[in-house]
Amino acid sequence: MKQALNHRKHYCLKLKSTDTVKYILDTVRIPEYHISLKPLSANTFEEELNSLYQQYINTTKELNVSTRNLIFAKVFMADYINRKKEFETHPIITEITDSNCPVSIIEQPPLDGNKINILLIFIEADHIEKYKDNEVYFCQINEQKHIYQNVISFPLSVNTVYDQSIYAFRKHIDLLEQNKMNLKDNCVRTWIYSRDVDKDYSHIVKARNDIFEEQDLTTSTHFIASTGIEGKGLYPQSNINIDFYSIANIDKYEIRYLQALEYLNNTAEYGVAFERGTSITYQDKKHIFISGTASIDKYGECLFRNNVLKQAERLFVNISMLLKDAEAEMKHIAQMIVYLRNVSDYTIINKYIQNNYPDTPFIIVAGRVCRPEWLIEVECIAVLNTEK
Repeated sequence: MKQALNHRKHYCLKLKSTDTVKYILDTVRIPEYHISLKPLSANTFEEELNSLYQQYINTTKELNVSTRNLIFAKVFMADYINRKKEFETHPIITEITDSNCPVSIIEQPPLDGNKINILLIFIEADHIEKYKDNEVYFCQINEQKHIYQNVISFPLSVNTVYDQSIYAFRKHIDLLEQNKMNLKDNCVRTWIYSRDVDKDYSHIVKARNDIFEEQDLTTSTHFIASTGIEGKGLYPQSNINIDFYSIANIDKYEIRYLQALEYLNNTAEYGVAFERGTSITYQDKKHIFISGTASIDKYGECLFRNNVLKQAERLFVNISMLLKDAEAEMKHIAQMIVYLRNVSDYTIINKYIQNNYPDTPFIIVAGRVCRPEWLIEVECIAVLNTEK
């Protein structure tokens, strides 16, 4: 694989084949690959799954990787409850789940005309060890230990949005304490999905604020990069789902909490608690997690109300400035997820992204943003080589 890629002129290569889009970082000691899979020429759900599986096979062959190298999968679906059996038994899904890699499944309908899209991350490392314990995934990559937790179900007595939010955070706090970690020092990213974000987001915010104050996550310390968005989980009785990502022994690495104050303000100024972005510098590369970002200015106000294209242009300026604070550029984006409030905006936004970021893996889904005036939000992961 390394020999096959040695002719590339750039350490960071994006390429587009006939069946998938890939972001390849191959000149670091631990190469990684970010893949977006979207069905081609499919009519039924089974045909979509078959198309994804063929792309998966082609991609793993091309990159010379296997399920051993698969370290993360995020599945976006429409109408999970009616497709559950067909979904869970198809080889594309069983191969992913049997690999014990962290998997996040969320009902956020893809807007490309399909019922399912998938994002994958593969990594080449000498030592990869993965195991699952119910909703918790442990992934050891050489000396790095990563913990993912999907809190997707709750006891019947925990039925309000506030209580479910508190319960989810406490579950992750307990898990971290069992592994000699804590929320403040080790959790680097959360994804909060709400069945009715317009109605329930304020309760989620209050719960998170209460937990953070208790855990010494404040304006004087730091918060956690996050996305808060509309999305349905696998259990109808769950008002929310939260995915957590934490890293053990994180004090070994350089952590930076990103700002671009001339472009967008600190979130605490309008009563919420999350970082705009977080970068983690390892020995050979840097991972940058950009939180869900919208068309906002340095005063916390929405810009370009009722104009989704102008909002998109502004939010990408905001993202570029956050990346700049991490000494990165837009070309380093390895994957992005685009959330749209109105499905009718898909065509114009898809064209905009393809014209401006044609080689970056992306998926566009239906998902209302936490403030109604925001018509679009984008989150992304950027990766760059730090070795000289």
